[in-house]
Amino acid sequence: MSRAEVDAIVESYAGYKGEETPRAVVLGGRRFAVVRVLSRERVLDPADGSRREVWRCRLDDGRTVSVALLETGAWRACLES
Repeated sequence: MSRAEVDAIVESYAGYKGEETPRAVVLGGRRFAVVRVLSRERVLDPADGSRREVWRCRLDDGRTVSVALLETGAWRACLES
């Protein structure tokens, strides 16, 4: 399985506990709804000690994407192929 990191805009919903959940991902100017969150984990980067939340999501076109919310508030996406 190869992975390609891409620039993305992630639309999210902050629940009553303040936890964000991805609802849609915009890739190349096109919006894809998240139809299912497959997993979620908190990751600690041993290199710099930063933390991030990572969700693995199924999009409405059938692709799987991992999106990460960095401590800075920025989102990163990685498509699986």
